[in-house]
Amino acid sequence: MTNEDRTLAIVGYYRILNGVNQPYSRVRLQGLNPDMIYENVWNHTENYGDELMNYGLITSDATAGEVPGNVTPCTDFESRIYMLKGKKVQEVM
Repeated sequence: MTNEDRTLAIVGYYRILNGVNQPYSRVRLQGLNPDMIYENVWNHTENYGDELMNYGLITSDATAGEVPGNVTPCTDFESRIYMLKGKKVQEVM
């Protein structure tokens, strides 16, 4: 879901059953401004809108590969809400 000027997007991610050593996963988004940079508030990464719509938002967590000692293992029936804040390219430079 995005706001009217596409500067804010909310993405819900829901996992039913946890896998073991799953590959990295992505969710392809729709409705973003392809020329805008979006900051993922959850992990502070930045991606262009066209990148998120074509390649997708990375949703992988500790289930993808070895779980480091300081990370809580993931479980079944987890959910996450991603908030993506868009900014014009001129604001970034």
